[in-house]
This record gives sequence, structure tokens and C-alpha cells, in this order.
Amino acid sequence: MARHDSPVAAGQKLPLILASASPRRKLLFERFFPSADLRILIPEWDETAVMTAWADTPESLARRLTSGKIEALSQQHPLPGAYCAVAADTLVVLNDRVFGKPSDRQEAVEQLRQLSGRTHLVLTGLTVAVALDQRYQLFQATEQTAVRFTPLSEAMIRWYVATGEPDDKAGSYGIQGDGAALIESINGCFYNVMGLPVFRLLSLLREAAQAFGSHPQLSDLLPWNGSGPL
Repeated sequence: MARHDSPVAAGQKLPLILASASPRRKLLFERFFPSADLRILIPEWDETAVMTAWADTPESLARRLTSGKIEALSQQHPLPGAYCAVAADTLVVLNDRVFGKPSDRQEAVEQLRQLSGRTHLVLTGLTVAVALDQRYQLFQATEQTAVRFTPLSEAMIRWYVATGEPDDKAGSYGIQGDGAALIESINGCFYNVMGLPVFRLLSLLREAAQAFGSHPQLSDLLPWNGSGPL
């Protein structure tokens, strides 16, 4: 377990750690936390083994995957004495079946065939870990968005898979890119489908700030705090 016994010096920013290799999450962090001391640390974590053995709800699986990333992060990387770390994991669920990232392009084709013309759920689990003032605490949440695909022809599926966009995405599509051509409608958070439900994350950070007595360095992570006058 990571040490968390060093205070944050007055005027020093609390490090904000994103425990993810996702370029989309990195982009959103840079957008919504432009003034943060942002650090990207990628934990090695075998999601496949956990997903294969999991027998509980998809929501609890999403939370377990993210808490596992935090655990792996603390074991594999030297962490500062005080920090706020965020892990996210996104799952696509259709009729209680969980779709992860495709192992190859043929699996991507098969996933898209199953999603064609149907409504599925996108679930993102979030874990925020705060180490500050001799304390360590986890905050967790899940976000859910319903996504409806248009009926997909084989030509549409082959075209989309050939773009390479499905390769690293749960459910084999990305809403923010060419995958938008497959989506008829969504009900819920758009950014959740991208892999980072921004509103839910900010709500967790507010909860964490309150739990730590509105600690100024933690509160200042919120983009509307410390932004200065107009």
C-alpha cells in the first residue's frame, strides 16, 4: 500500500493522478483540469481474469475493476505522500452480457453484429483514492448510459472495423469518432460513453473534498475553484 504520511505544503498543488492508458480519458482530464498537477500512471492490471470469474452485477464489476487499478497503482509506482488518484473502467452490457475490448478484429465484427439495431448499456465505474493529512479513503460510483445502434449492414460493420477504431474500446466502438455513424440515439451522459463520466467524477471529487473538511488543495481540483476573477 502506498505511503500517505506527507502533508501538502502550503501553496503546493495536490497531485492529480490518472490511472489509465486511455488517450480519451487523458484528453478529458486535460480539458477539465487544465491547472492541475496532472500525472499519468498506468497500472498493470489483468482485467480479463477478473471479468471471466466475476459472478456479481456489472455495476459491481465496474467498481471492482477500478479499485483493482488503484491497488495495482500503489504497488507498482512510487507515489507522492499526498495525492488524488482516479481510475475508470467502461463496460458495454447487453442482456447481462458484458462486452470488453475485442481481442481481435473478428471479435469486433461479432460484437457489432450483436449490438446492431438494439439498445445496450454503457457502464463506467469510477474510483477516486485520496491520500491526505494522514488519511487514505476511497470514493466510488458508477454511471450508466443507454445507447441504441441503428441496424448495421455487413458493409457498415466491415467499414467501421477496418478503420481500426474498435480495437481498444469496450463494445468495439467509439462514440466520439467514426462510431457516431452507428448510433441512433443515447439516453444519458455522452462522456460516459467516451469512458469518463465527467459530471459523476466531479461529484465524487466534491464528496471527497467535503469528507476531508473542504481541504483547500483537494477543493482546488474542481475546475471552478481557484479559476480567478473574470
